[in-house]
Amino acid sequence: MKVFISWSGQHSKKLGEALRDWLPGVLQLVTPYFTPSDIEKGTRWSTDISNELMTSQVGILCVTQENIHSDWILFEAGALSKSMDKSHVCPILFGITNTDLAGPLKQFQTTEFEKGDIHRLIGVINSRLGENKLPQKTLDTVFEKWWPDLEEKINEILSNIGAPDLPIRSDRELLEEILQLSTSNSRRLQRPNNIAPNAIEELLENYIFLHDEQVSKEAGYQSTLDSLKKMHVAVKHIASKYRGVSENLDMLFSRFQTLSYSVHDDGQDLMDDDIPF
Repeated sequence: MKVFISWSGQHSKKLGEALRDWLPGVLQLVTPYFTPSDIEKGTRWSTDISNELMTSQVGILCVTQENIHSDWILFEAGALSKSMDKSHVCPILFGITNTDLAGPLKQFQTTEFEKGDIHRLIGVINSRLGENKLPQKTLDTVFEKWWPDLEEKINEILSNIGAPDLPIRSDRELLEEILQLSTSNSRRLQRPNNIAPNAIEELLENYIFLHDEQVSKEAGYQSTLDSLKKMHVAVKHIASKYRGVSENLDMLFSRFQTLSYSVHDDGQDLMDDDIPF
């Protein structure tokens, strides 16, 4: 599985290189793609980079204080989100925190460079491996083994990045954002008929069960799959609003995203008694 690593600026480049070298040690089936040159100097992506982006299942953005407002990092974040589900676009914050973010980057689930957050990120990448993913206990053991290597390398790079001369965001910006969030949350709480997360889990479980039943030709087959496919966008819209509520719901949503809506042709439709010779 390919993981696209995006960077902008020399410090971000070094951080991305460290991740590129470290990831395959934890997840051997992961192949990181890391652009070798500063493509911000160019006018457009090369065909090679575009192809890598289209075949990657997870995108990692190396965000630092020097590129937090970079046009390139914002552009590539948008390009990644168009090519894959936003839940698989993962900005890693190095030397900064979520409160330092503003604009488009705030729409993504960010990861701060600390052990717990990086562990969760590795869990997300591992879940994309499907049947080849590591069991949770094995993943935890491997992560514990390799984490000190990454921590040491990243801290060495960060030690060479001086503290910003001025705050990354002004007090006024932060106060305005708090006010906007407060207003937004107030409106959300006033909305009637909020759907319970358990209801969403039950909806996804039964939807997936019906899909799998048709795929394996245990019922009405393709006509039912076609009907399910028509409902996919609506179900996705509702379920996506509850991602992050629980691990089980996130797992079901990931399975839902991969449904094929086509009957499996395993060549076993005819029984021996049905063969006319």
